[in-house]
Amino acid sequence: SLGEKSVAFHHDIAKYVRTHPGVKLAFQPGTFQMRLGQELKDIYEASELFFCNVDEARRILKTESAEIKTLLGGIRKLGPRIVVITDGPNGAYTYDGEDTWYISMFPDPKPPLDRTGAGDAFASTFTSMLALGKSIPEALMRAPVNSMSVVQKVGAQEGLLSQKEIEEWLKKAPVNYAPKKI
Repeated sequence: SLGEKSVAFHHDIAKYVRTHPGVKLAFQPGTFQMRLGQELKDIYEASELFFCNVDEARRILKTESAEIKTLLGGIRKLGPRIVVITDGPNGAYTYDGEDTWYISMFPDPKPPLDRTGAGDAFASTFTSMLALGKSIPEALMRAPVNSMSVVQKVGAQEGLLSQKEIEEWLKKAPVNYAPKKI
């Protein structure tokens, strides 16, 4: 997230991504970027991945709709190739223009201490998994594991897991824990 005096830099980033096809942009807008709306059209269009939560999607799209497919499709029309919308303890959704996937949250081993950083942990894990060559469903299965771990600690960085630790937690996942095409 960049500060309020960085609008020109956003456009520089979008231009760089457009002129360097090997570069992939993951965009998770902050409050300031959401307020800019169409002024950041080029950033949305340059984004390979886009992350927000349900309330943020509604704010960006200026809609009262809570219909997840409407939100996913609306954000995708702004330009990102893969849209991910999280819904806190209700799970997360992703849409790539063809398939829509849902994953429940990974079960907490004990009640969460602090939800700060859960969305960032999700987004960074999903992004990393795709960068490592995992499919969307594989990335979607792993991202909630890191969110689960982060909420067990206080702060956004405590509790972040390595790839190996994520895989260990997945071995202990409930039988029905898997992405579902919707």
